[in-house]
Amino acid sequence: MHSAQRHADYTGRRILEVMHEAVNYTATIAGLVERAWPPAAESAVEFGAGDGAFARKFRSGGRRVECVELDDRLRAGLGADGFAVHANIRELADESCSFIYSVNVLEHIPDLDAELRALHRVLRKGGTFFVFVPAFRMLWTSLDTEVGHVTRFTRGSLSAALRRAGFEIDRLGYFDSLGFPAALAVRLMERMGMFSYGGGAVKLYDRYIFPVSRMMDAGLSPLLGKNLIATARKT
Repeated sequence: MHSAQRHADYTGRRILEVMHEAVNYTATIAGLVERAWPPAAESAVEFGAGDGAFARKFRSGGRRVECVELDDRLRAGLGADGFAVHANIRELADESCSFIYSVNVLEHIPDLDAELRALHRVLRKGGTFFVFVPAFRMLWTSLDTEVGHVTRFTRGSLSAALRRAGFEIDRLGYFDSLGFPAALAVRLMERMGMFSYGGGAVKLYDRYIFPVSRMMDAGLSPLLGKNLIATARKT
């Protein structure tokens, strides 16, 4: 879980550690980012780089990533790891990059329209913005509260926000279809005091259920999923 507009002392670090157990999930999202990465873009900006899980993955493959991260401790760790890092997207110059990606970030931002306009300003014309966010308010669990989410999205709400900022949407669909009933089950079990997020539960889902979920996404992504993916352009 990554955020560039959260409190400077981020409360969701435990979940960042837990999500290291989600090997298939992380690799799949990284693959989606790679496919959205324009061939002509020599580098990217990660908006909300968190503990650097994605930035390090891309760097190991020869990509160059510049990081934006609000949290002081996480930002210091990124800098110590050799990344160029900024505390705010507004530190970047107008039309200074061709590709920005953001994984589990926009849901943390109270003034989303202002932040999306800032991201739009930083992109060059024709540049690409890749977005990955949680979907559906009805799937809200203790995880959302723990990591400081302010919203979850639908296709309509994410599309409207991106268009208000001036983006043209190329792709928009749900992700992790089995995560939808799984999250509903977690919500029910939490109310009964029968579930708490931990590495074991995440690893179990990631290893046995998530691969099946991805196969089902081929047919269900227009309808439902635990997350949303969007690829948008600055025209």
